Amino acid sequence: MGPFEELITQLYEVLFTRHPALRGLFPGEMAFQEAHLAQAFRYLLDRLDRPEEIAETFTRLGRDHRKLGVRPAQYAAFEEALRTALRVRTGGRGEAGLEEAWVRMVRCGVTAMVRGAEAALHEPPFWRATVTGHQLVGDDLAVLRVVPHETFRYEAGQYTDLESSLLPHTWRPYYLAGEPDAAGAVELHVRCTGPGGVSEALVHRTAVGDEVRLGPPKGNLTLGEEPAGDLRLVAWDTGWAAVKALLQEVDRRVRTSPGHGVRRVRLFLGAPDVAGLYDTEYLAGLERRRPWPVS
Repeated sequence: MGPFEELITQLYEVLFTRHPALRGLFPGEMAFQEAHLAQAFRYLLDRLDRPEEIAETFTRLGRDHRKLGVRPAQYAAFEEALRTALRVRTGGRGEAGLEEAWVRMVRCGVTAMVRGAEAALHEPPFWRATVTGHQLVGDDLAVLRVVPHETFRYEAGQYTDLESSLLPHTWRPYYLAGEPDAAGAVELHVRCTGPGGVSEALVHRTAVGDEVRLGPPKGNLTLGEEPAGDLRLVAWDTGWAAVKALLQEVDRRVRTSPGHGVRRVRLFLGAPDVAGLYDTEYLAGLERRRPWPVS
């Protein structure tokens, strides 16, 4: 059936030809989306003997896909497009059993996605937010502060997918840098990775007052119930955002639970060069004012 890239290109051609209204659910540039689907296919193939793991992952994926406006009925259209693409790839000479095996595999993931979407009906599919702060650091990095229009709960160390109004239906993941401030603003650090994408729009073409959308918070880079002892945190470039959130969570726990077990936090920050280090004022202030040592 490979290469997957050709199978997926054929799949989307069939899908959009038969159901042109579905094209509006996808970004204008499909390369990222196609790569994401190829990754999902490989994930399924590698874990056919671990259905519980597939169910857990695709349940989360179904919750996340609510922000795209996907409905359960649209998965049926996807399945039929997949069948046609498989027949095209094999020139109509493929075994019926092979086609059914692919469909069963995809249904395994889709069933979990539908379940995840239904379980998340109590929360918004996405959160609209207004940009209240945009600080350009150097030539290609921006620290954004955005205020969600509805309550947005997340754990320190989680990330969110973000969509700019300049690029509809195009979402990219960014870590949330700490707790919301008194105004409810959350902080995100964005490095521009090239022209024409979400990061470029956020760094160079976004201003205070603009609107963005946030997807459901996700990720397990969280502290949990850490045992007593030292805590070692390592971050590279804008990965500092997640670590900043974890430092604030340690600080909160120490203040609210004097018996908290963290004795020392060892922090390692990496960047391409010295100029790439940023937010150093925050680190210096943290070191001065906290009873628990940071080294």
